[in-house]
Amino acid sequence: MKDKFPYLGKDVLITQDMCDLNEHMNVIYYAKIFEDEFPFYDSLGFTSDYFKQGYSFFTLEMNIRYLKEMRKGEKASPCFRYFSVKPKLIHYGGVLLNEVGDVCSITENVLIHVDMNTRRSCEMNSSTIAHLNEMVANHSATGEVDFDLRLKI
Repeated sequence: MKDKFPYLGKDVLITQDMCDLNEHMNVIYYAKIFEDEFPFYDSLGFTSDYFKQGYSFFTLEMNIRYLKEMRKGEKASPCFRYFSVKPKLIHYGGVLLNEVGDVCSITENVLIHVDMNTRRSCEMNSSTIAHLNEMVANHSATGEVDFDLRLKI
């Protein structure tokens, strides 16, 4: 599965503080691991300079599926890919793998591009859309994912 998700995030060691009463990682930490991958967003071209220009992204929808427990002492490896782009929207997803490569969790997200001066959605510029479409094509070239996508744009 890792080969179908070209962006590899930082590995995270599951600690006791991340575990709940069921002795597995609490759901909030799955979301945190997926959301803490800011270099992933940089790969889109959305660096701090981009945000200083008055644009940002808001999450419209996030879906997380929990497939296998992650427990204290295990290493979680987040991997991501882009699924589709429209002038105002980005659909991307990720998987959380354990050390043997099992998919423990799947996330899908839809982001909307926002003009921070008006706090309303707006289209990305044509060069940004072209860059994102190229990334979608490169990621799609790795093959179909082994699960159904639940979100669409």
